[in-house]
Amino acid sequence: MGRSHSSSAQKRKKLYISYNDSIETIAFSPCCTSNDVRELLIAVCCAPHNSSLKLVDNQGHLVPISPTLECNTPEKPYELLVTTARRDSIMEIKKLVANMGQIFERIVECNGNHEDLIKKIEYLESQLQVEGFQAIELEKCKNDLMKLKCKISDEFSLTRVQVHVTTPSSAKRDVPLYPKSFLLYHLRKWNGICYEFIYSPFCLKVSLKILQKAVQKKYRNNPFHNFRHCFCVAQMMYGMVHSCNLQNKLSRKDLGILLTACICHDLDHPGFNNTYQINARTELAVRYNDISPLENHHCAVCFEILADPETNIFANVDKEEFKEIRQGIIDLILATDMARHGEIVQHFKSVAKNFKWDDPTHIKQLQAIMIKCCDISNEVRPFNVAEPWLECLLEEYFTQSDREKCEGLPVASFMDRNKVTKPTAQIGFIKYVLIPLYETLCELFPEIESTMLQPLKDAYVYYESKKLEDDLAKDDHNRNKTCQALLDEKHELERRLAGAEKTISNLAVVVTNSDNTSTKIQ
Repeated sequence: MGRSHSSSAQKRKKLYISYNDSIETIAFSPCCTSNDVRELLIAVCCAPHNSSLKLVDNQGHLVPISPTLECNTPEKPYELLVTTARRDSIMEIKKLVANMGQIFERIVECNGNHEDLIKKIEYLESQLQVEGFQAIELEKCKNDLMKLKCKISDEFSLTRVQVHVTTPSSAKRDVPLYPKSFLLYHLRKWNGICYEFIYSPFCLKVSLKILQKAVQKKYRNNPFHNFRHCFCVAQMMYGMVHSCNLQNKLSRKDLGILLTACICHDLDHPGFNNTYQINARTELAVRYNDISPLENHHCAVCFEILADPETNIFANVDKEEFKEIRQGIIDLILATDMARHGEIVQHFKSVAKNFKWDDPTHIKQLQAIMIKCCDISNEVRPFNVAEPWLECLLEEYFTQSDREKCEGLPVASFMDRNKVTKPTAQIGFIKYVLIPLYETLCELFPEIESTMLQPLKDAYVYYESKKLEDDLAKDDHNRNKTCQALLDEKHELERRLAGAEKTISNLAVVVTNSDNTSTKIQ
C-alpha cells in the first residue's frame, strides 16, 4: 500500500504558474482532462468560468492547456494571461426587448394552436366511437356468415346414381355384371375394367394395361395437366354416358371415340397454355401456326401411340372406319381448346331443342359439348375432391405467370399469384362458364340436373360465401388499421398539446424573469 501511494505521488505532474507577478503551483495526475487543468488555472486567477485563458512558456510561445504540459521550474514558470468577457448593458437590454417581442408572438400562436388541437382530439374521439359501433356490426355479420357456412356444409351431399350394365349379345368376351356408381373412382389407380365394356366391340388385340402404360408415359408430371387429370376426365365421361343412357343411343364406335379422346386429350401437356405458347413463339406455336398448338400436339401424340402395333386398339377396324374414328378423336380433342368455347356452346344450343339422334352432325356437336363438360368437371365433384384439384390448377397458373413475368410476356390477371384467390378464381368461372355449359346439356338430358348442375350451383354459393368471408376479414383488418391510425394520431396530438402547454409555461417563466431583469437594470 505504501509503495503504491508513493508511486502515485511520483506520477503526479507539478507546474509553476506566473500570474500577477506571483508564482502559483498546481499539481494533477496524467489521467486528468484538459477541462480539469483549465479549472485549476481558473482557480489560480479567480476569474469567471467564461473567461478566456492563455498559457505562455518562458520563450513567449502559446502552449495548449492540457495534461501533456511539460513540467517546469520556479525559475521558468508558465505565464497565465486572462481576458474577462465584458457585457454591454445597453446591447443586452435591446436583445432582451427583442426576445420579449418574439416570446409574446409565440404565446399568441400557441394559444391558437391550443384550440385547434382540442378540436382535433374531440373529432378523433367521435370517430373512434363510430368505428367501435361498426366493429360490433361487423362481428354480427361474421356470426351470420358462419351460420350460413355450417348450413351449406350440412346440406351439401353427394348424390350417387346406380346403373346396371348388361352384357350385349355381340360381346367378344365375358364382361362382368356389377353396379356402376357415378363419381366412383380413385385418383391413384387405373380402373381399366370400367372401359372394357365400351372397347369390347373393337376386338382388342392389345391389353388395356399396355395402353395405359403407353399413355401414362406420355403425360408429364405437371401439377394439374397430368395422367390423373386424364383419368378423371375419362371417368366423368363414363359416368355421364351411363347417367344419360347413351349406351343405348350412341353406337359403340361413337362411345369409343368419346372415351379415347378423353384419355388422350392432354397428352404431353407442357404445363403452359396456348396463350404462353403463342406469346413466347414456342416450337409448337410455330409448327401449328398459332392455331390451337397444344390441342394439335395432343392429337399428334395420340396417333403416335396408336401407330404402334402394341398399343393400336383399333387395329381390327377397316381403313374407312378408322378414318372416321381418327377424325372424330381429332375433332373432340380440338374442341377442348377454351378459345372455341363460345362457338361450340352456340352450335349445340342451335340443335338442342330439335336434336335428332340419327343426324351425324348433331351427334358430333353432342360429343363436343360432352368432352368439354368432362374436361372442366372438377367442381361437379364433392368439395373435398374439387378443392385439391383447384389448388393444383392455381399452382400451374402461378408457375406460368411467374415465367411470363421473367420473360416480359403479358400476364393474365386470373393467373397472377398477387391478384387471385380461390373464391375469385372460381366464382366467375362457375357462373359464366360451367353453369351455362351444363344448363345447355341439361336441356337435352334433364336427368343430370340434380347430379351435375346442382353441385355446381352449390359450389357457386360456397365460393360466394367464402369470398364474403374473406372480404369481411379484410374489412375488419382495414378497420382495425384505421382505428389504430386514429388512436396514434390522437396520441400524437395529445403529445403535441402537452408540449405546447409546457412551452407556454416555460415562456411565461421567461417573460417573468425578463421583467425582473429589466426592472433591475432600470
